[in-house]
Amino acid sequence: MNNDNTTPPDEKKADAFEAIARTMVKFRSEMEHFDSMGTKIADRTRFILRAVFSSLAISSIYLVFMIYQMANHMMVMTDHLESMYSRFGTMSQNMHGISELVDSMGNSISGIPVMAQSMVKMNEDVSAMTSSVTGINTSINTIDYDMVRINLDMHEMAGRLSNMNRAVNSISNDVNEMAAPMNSGPMQGFWPR
Repeated sequence: MNNDNTTPPDEKKADAFEAIARTMVKFRSEMEHFDSMGTKIADRTRFILRAVFSSLAISSIYLVFMIYQMANHMMVMTDHLESMYSRFGTMSQNMHGISELVDSMGNSISGIPVMAQSMVKMNEDVSAMTSSVTGINTSINTIDYDMVRINLDMHEMAGRLSNMNRAVNSISNDVNEMAAPMNSGPMQGFWPR
């Protein structure tokens, strides 16, 4: 005769199998959930890495283009500096000519008996000095033009450097924003900031 409090062994076995089956179903469901989460995290990580590498490739190409532009401007500046150097040589020759003409004027003035001839020579020397001063003015105007061109090139180079700095800062901000999803969800705190 069975007590009401006792359970037959077959029923105990059925309850145990049912509990094990429920546990296994729950375990399988949790493993499927973890698998789907892992797949999502892997997809998100792959997307972020592709975006980061694409941004780095584009920024590298842009930086190479900027460096190429700067090299071209440096070549133009070098040409202007060479032109300035040649103009300074011309000015030096003109100044030497003026010095010789002034010496000639002094020699002409010292000869009182030949004053008329000296005055003619002085007139020629003054004309030559006027021509030399005109050449100096032309050289100074050319130097002013070269300085204006160099100043424009320097401003343009400064603008390009400012654009490069903004591009690098923008890329840094984009990388930080793309890395933000890595620090949320189940992987929170795993990646360093």
